[in-house]
Amino acid sequence: MQGRFWLVRAACRVYIACMTSDNTLTASTAAAPLDPEVCRRARLSRDTRFDGEFYLGVHTTGIYCRPVCPARAPAEKNVTYFHNAALAAQAGFRPCLRCRPESAPGSPAWNGTSTTVQRAVRLISEGALNTASLGELAVRLGIGERYLRKLFARELGVSPQALALNQRLLFAKKLLAETTLPVTEVAFAAGFGSLRRFNSAVQQHFRLPPRTLRKGKPGHSSSASLELQLHYRPPYDWDGVLEFFARHAVSGVEAVTANSYQRTVTLGDTRGRFEIGPAAGKQALRLKLHLDDSRMIMAAVSRIRRMFDLDANPAAIEQVLGQDPNLAPLLKRFPGIRSTGHWSLYEASIRGIVGQQISTQAARGALARLATATSPDPEQPVFPDAAALASLGDQHFPMPGRRRETLRALCQHCSGRDDELDLDTVAALKGVGPWTVAMVNLRGNGHPDTFPLGDLGLERAWARLPGADTSLRHQSAHWRPWGSYAANLLWRSLSL
Repeated sequence: MQGRFWLVRAACRVYIACMTSDNTLTASTAAAPLDPEVCRRARLSRDTRFDGEFYLGVHTTGIYCRPVCPARAPAEKNVTYFHNAALAAQAGFRPCLRCRPESAPGSPAWNGTSTTVQRAVRLISEGALNTASLGELAVRLGIGERYLRKLFARELGVSPQALALNQRLLFAKKLLAETTLPVTEVAFAAGFGSLRRFNSAVQQHFRLPPRTLRKGKPGHSSSASLELQLHYRPPYDWDGVLEFFARHAVSGVEAVTANSYQRTVTLGDTRGRFEIGPAAGKQALRLKLHLDDSRMIMAAVSRIRRMFDLDANPAAIEQVLGQDPNLAPLLKRFPGIRSTGHWSLYEASIRGIVGQQISTQAARGALARLATATSPDPEQPVFPDAAALASLGDQHFPMPGRRRETLRALCQHCSGRDDELDLDTVAALKGVGPWTVAMVNLRGNGHPDTFPLGDLGLERAWARLPGADTSLRHQSAHWRPWGSYAANLLWRSLSL
């Protein structure tokens, strides 16, 4: 019986890995129906590695669940499978109160979509449609509103507004279940413009009023401080993640302890700070977040999830990288490798330019000086914003003149609109080469298939492996579409 279980699980892993590991999938493939038989086997196994891969709607109850739901498994004739929670909600199902779909890691169903749709999904997850119209989002993406709707319908099977509403509702449910924020603050934190609209949407979607979803938790006085659990698919290489942030921490802005990471952040005019570390006994990280404006909570949580790469699929990554005999031992040594990132594309760009042709330690020192020089409160410095950095005198830049001018050109371009920066703008700057663009894409966009060729650390790590008898450029082609994870695995091996 046990042998048959493992055989079924292996078959499901292969199928789902094939669905999610090829970034060159066509749009029609990305929206293709799930195989009901494969999904049936996966949900009956209740293996946590399938969590977030798909959702099942149960017709007899009208709810949709994660495949790891602890409730009694429904009969197959009463089940329909969906790529993502938004599609299940659009079909009329409401989220299960036991398995809480809002706590599942992000669905990989977006893989295979176009770059424009991927960027749109990321912006929506950060609350772009909470404060702006669909037309404004389309302008930000450089396309027309009608074409954006068409892309979503073709590639995801759901409209941008439906996706945004579902994410608002699930995030609101998470805040109601895990925090004591007052209902009014939950409404605004989840992106709703009014309490009346929030109450109506919750009642319609969950068929329960917001206060019932609190499970008896009273709301405290108004505060933007909260604690949340951010779930992931195991395994998770927390030691490697913490080592990365410790190695790149900017003094004053960031701090790393034995088992936590802390930093100050800015979102537009909003300042805040957070601390994150493992949640004992759970497949999640515990986040303590404080923001001056609770309306920015959703955007902050989205960025933190991307920084810590909490939506990665370790099984799909291992499926590809494990075929390389040089990387297979490293995957066993560091299970759950993650491709960590920085707070924003702007921050990753500044770090990438400052870090050109110098050591990580030297880059940290230069960034700390810039942070101190630009922060209004020297006791609690923040990462330098574009406007403040552009106005600094030459004496504050401990670097060659050409690099200083590259930084200024970047800051002058995005002063006051750091969040609108894109990779093409960074790549067009004088003084920015392929290595910098790759690092910005990897650390700022969280792109899964970026391998920074020419990086000295990667060359050194590859040369240390006993079976590495081909060039790194040649071998890296076999690691697609998980080049970013291969790079992080090689960097991680330097700690051995």
